[in-house]
Amino acid sequence: MTDIEFVFAECERIQKTFSAAVSLQDLPKQDMWGDLPHPEGKGSLMCGRAADQRVWRLAEQAIKYSDAMGTIEIAPVHKALGKILVQRFVVERRPLDEQQAERALSSAVKEAKKARMNRTHYFPCRLMRTKEPPSFAIGPVTFYTLERFNELMAPHYEDLARRGEKDSEKGSNERLLAIARHYYDGFTWVGEVNILNCDGGTSLERARMAVTGAVNLVHILFGSYHTSRMGIGGPRLETDRRAHMSVDPKNGLYISCSSASTSAVGFGDDWVKFLEGEDMAVLLRAANKALETVVNPAIKRTLGSRLLDSAAWFGDAVREESPAAQIIKAVTALERLVLTSEHEDIKKTVSQRGAAIRYGPADTKSFEELESELAEAYVMRSRLAHGSLSPLDPEVSAFAPVCLHRIEQVICWGLGLFEAHGLFDRELTNRQMAEGFDGLVSFAQKRAAPDDSPA
Repeated sequence: MTDIEFVFAECERIQKTFSAAVSLQDLPKQDMWGDLPHPEGKGSLMCGRAADQRVWRLAEQAIKYSDAMGTIEIAPVHKALGKILVQRFVVERRPLDEQQAERALSSAVKEAKKARMNRTHYFPCRLMRTKEPPSFAIGPVTFYTLERFNELMAPHYEDLARRGEKDSEKGSNERLLAIARHYYDGFTWVGEVNILNCDGGTSLERARMAVTGAVNLVHILFGSYHTSRMGIGGPRLETDRRAHMSVDPKNGLYISCSSASTSAVGFGDDWVKFLEGEDMAVLLRAANKALETVVNPAIKRTLGSRLLDSAAWFGDAVREESPAAQIIKAVTALERLVLTSEHEDIKKTVSQRGAAIRYGPADTKSFEELESELAEAYVMRSRLAHGSLSPLDPEVSAFAPVCLHRIEQVICWGLGLFEAHGLFDRELTNRQMAEGFDGLVSFAQKRAAPDDSPA
């Protein structure tokens, strides 16, 4: 209520200042920023930067305490709230009390919710060069080869070409379609995802998160070494062609040229068999449950969101060109997976919990070896982040692929572990997760300990 009173007080003050001003240049710049709809229905009413920021914060609060959180953007609520405030408290002269203020905020959210609907999005991707099979799915995200995508979209292309009553509208649609198809044709695959019950901006953001999340999970399932060229969107670049020039006193100008694929090349036509089998079925179920939290705002899975965050850091690490940045992002992925607000002895906590996830009694490496390897990665990240190790040191470039491999294994094993124990389907607090991780560490240490019982 206080914020709304401030908004109208600012409107009144600025109007008085405006009336007394000789020209607009006499007004403070901050008073020229922000406006509300004019009560008479024509033009706008200046409210100033400070008042506009108050309306924005009210819109944020309105969304935060509503059932629309995560399904609508702030901007449409902000716009609707400005109209509602003027209509209710200026035009209709309703009393400005807590009840009326809450109703105004609720009405703004209700107005913005009208834009929510289900939308299907398509993102061009660079995956593998092979064109078999024509499609595969990672949870709710389906990837189509470019050829299969164009077959499926043909009816939509034809519908767009017929749309519009005027020739100019049809011509504009044809030009837009030609530009879009030319861009998509520069990629090998297209990711499809359906986002439920969101407004346009939120739907687009969630769709990009979902398809990127699916690619991140592909990095983890297939390994960073084989998938480093995979990605979503970006510049249209069918082939990565580069050149370099150098001059030396003996030979003069020397030119070297290179050409490389922008998609992964190490996949044969039968690669999809890797997605078969019981173990992979568990991992794919886990991926589906994690990604469902993005495509359907009504689904909340604490561990699923944590896993996707970790995969996001890891995916960034895989696609990163700088070895130092790869190490920093990969270890951050591990931290996001296993840390639960701890502030002391972080290296030990991260390395032990990561090792516990990765450890198996039949493994060739002991629990202590796995812990030591992850601790080494953590120390390397710390040395880089705190400036005691140069990002150009040869040690860094040599360790980056090792670091990626170690951490991708932890995340991959985490996928299977969490799904096998039904943890994605439980709402877990940080405290519960910390107790679970520590219990897993104790269990792994006991299993790794030599059997001292008498024969």
